[in-house]
Amino acid sequence: MKKNNRETAFWISMMILLFIITVVLPILCVIYDKPLTAHAEDNPYGAPFKIESTAYCYGEITASGQAVREGIAAGRKEWIGLTAILYKDDNGKVGDFIGIYEILDTGGDERIKSGTCIDIYMPDYDDCREWGRKNVWVQLVDAVG
Repeated sequence: MKKNNRETAFWISMMILLFIITVVLPILCVIYDKPLTAHAEDNPYGAPFKIESTAYCYGEITASGQAVREGIAAGRKEWIGLTAILYKDDNGKVGDFIGIYEILDTGGDERIKSGTCIDIYMPDYDDCREWGRKNVWVQLVDAVG
């Protein structure tokens, strides 16, 4: 029963964060006549940055000790516990929102360990192949998830 409560709390917090990012933040930007990136620049972790992304579907336990599941990603060891907000790359600019991922894994590839790539967990091999390798914009935040 505790696991279900934690999973429910996780998804509720993710939905609230998604609502804030996709609804509240743009409205506030219009009201205060600020560009959407102004919020990201005020973030203590810095503005969104461009990075390569890949996807993985293997493994059972993450570097953090938690089981793999949708909504997690692998990144630099120093990023474990942070949340990554991913956006599409729109010709070198931040594009459309992709999703929110908890950094709970580190991966084995040197690009992931060095922070030049983020690896998103997907449970299906075909989805990983479809994702391929692409550039995305990542905003790191210290969020509970």
